Formats: sequence, structure tokens, C-alpha cells
Amino acid sequence: MSEIKDLRTIKTLHTIENSLMQLLFQKKFKNITIDEIAKMAVINRSTFYLHYHDKYDLLDNLVNKKIEKVIDTIQDKPHITNGNLDYQMFSNDLELSLKVIASEQHFYLFMLNDEEELGIRKKIEDALFDKLSESFPTQTVMERDLLLTIISTIYVSVITWWLNKNMVYSTQYMADQMVKFFKLGTVNIIDPS
Repeated sequence: MSEIKDLRTIKTLHTIENSLMQLLFQKKFKNITIDEIAKMAVINRSTFYLHYHDKYDLLDNLVNKKIEKVIDTIQDKPHITNGNLDYQMFSNDLELSLKVIASEQHFYLFMLNDEEELGIRKKIEDALFDKLSESFPTQTVMERDLLLTIISTIYVSVITWWLNKNMVYSTQYMADQMVKFFKLGTVNIIDPS
């Protein structure tokens, strides 16, 4: 019986999340109400409040899932070993990340543009910073945290540009271009010693 209840809960949460994403096609987040989310999800308000404190709690949970979905495409294995960047692995990871983002272009656009200053873009940059710092070499020519901040910001800015341009280039082309950029730049600031 509890397995059926868990499946119902999962389905309800999924429906609520999808309702919010659909409403974001129509209006700004600040103008979306709990009543609208509940109506679109075909649930009552009390069901919504069983799972979330408010719409910000829902958004936070949804954003965390979407960030995790992209971060999970990045291998734990370092792209840089002995001062050398593994271009193929780097390109493959980037392309996988871009495909995940492209599959839900509208929501990732909302997250990355963060027009209502909800702190989402910063949250994405911080998550990427944390993931990169796990496998990035400890010895760099410039201050490591600054370098990781620059790299995280570049990733997020380029992906935002690409989404805002309606993904004018393929995921593979974008991955190749980003690898080319880092091939020309970061290799020269890695300290191989």
C-alpha cells in the first residue's frame, strides 16, 4: 500500500512541477498564484501545501532538480591530468549538458535569465563552481577560486547567450567552440608541476 502512495506522491509532485513550468510560459513567476498552480495540476490547495510551503519552495525544489540534472552530466573524472586537458572528454560532457538544457529550453532560459532576480543564476554558477572544484587541479598559475569563478561564469554566460539566440547552433558545435576557447586559454594557466 505504501508503494502505491509513494507513486501517487511522485505523480502529484511531477504534476505540480509541470504546472509551474507551463505557467511560466504564460506569465512572470511573481504573478503566478498557488490557486493557478493547483488548478492546472488538478489538485486542491491543501494538496499543494502538503508538499510545499509556498510557490518559492516549489520553485527552489524544481530549480535544484534541474541544476542537478545538468551537473550529473559532468564526469567526476578530471578533464585535466598532468597539465593536459582531455579535449574529447571535455567536449562530450559539454555536449551532454547542452542536450539536457536544450530538452527543456524554456525553463532553463527562465533560470539563466533570472529576470526577477530570484538568485537562480547565482545558484547555477555556485553549483557549477562546486562541481568543477572537485576535479580541477589544485595547482594553477592564478588564484584557483578566482579561476573557477571565471570558468563557471563563462559557461553560464555562453549557455545563456545560446538559449537566448534560440539555440542557433547545435549542441555539438557549441561544445566544440567552448572546448576551443578553453584549449586556447586555460591550458596556459594550469601549473603542471
